[in-house]
Amino acid sequence: MRNFLILMIVFFGIQVGSAQNLSNTSNENIYNTSGIEVLPEYPGGIGKFYQFIGDNYKTPTAVDFLGGKVYVSFIIEKDGSVADIKVLRDVGFGTGKEAIRVLELCPKWSPGRQNGKNVRCSYSLPISLQPYVFSVKEVDVKPNYEGGFEGVSKIIAENYKKPTAKEFKGGEVQITFTVEIDGSLSDIKVYKDLGFGTGEEAVRVLSGIKNWIPAKKQGKKVRCDFGLPIRLSSN
Repeated sequence: MRNFLILMIVFFGIQVGSAQNLSNTSNENIYNTSGIEVLPEYPGGIGKFYQFIGDNYKTPTAVDFLGGKVYVSFIIEKDGSVADIKVLRDVGFGTGKEAIRVLELCPKWSPGRQNGKNVRCSYSLPISLQPYVFSVKEVDVKPNYEGGFEGVSKIIAENYKKPTAKEFKGGEVQITFTVEIDGSLSDIKVYKDLGFGTGEEAVRVLSGIKNWIPAKKQGKKVRCDFGLPIRLSSN
């Protein structure tokens, strides 16, 4: 089983306001990221922040969950802590509560600075979610191909360009991928290859194979991880 988030830019998208500061009941300005002299920074950079969210956010496993965006806002305090986390909009299934849970785990940032002093800074951002990706053990009906696995094997045999090097001894290339609800493939990865470009060629061939039959759970089509071995003979 696997969580699946699309975090805009890399994994996650950040929306920032245009106002430079906002009023606050504590009489301390809260700055937006637009116009501030030194932006707050997550430890290791913004890419690490995206990774933190992706690693910790648990996507809903309900078969009815079709994805969507959760909009949240929070304040990075003068000491770098994350506070005042609010859900501006969610898509049900506990997605807003999960966003709060993850952000509450967030390590301290380097705070924003204005006029040489640490200041409070407001962020608002969307978390874009896709439906949960099930493992083959979790589904009621496993993914298949319209022509059966014999059909897949035939397509691979007809299109796979085996290495021509005399040193190539053959073996098995193992590929993993996600069968989407519409029968397309995504997230094609090489789990094991034999060198000589065998993994890259497997990805190329599988990328062109359409019309898969998606997995089903509780009578509904779902996304599902799948694996496929490609056996190659020696030269």
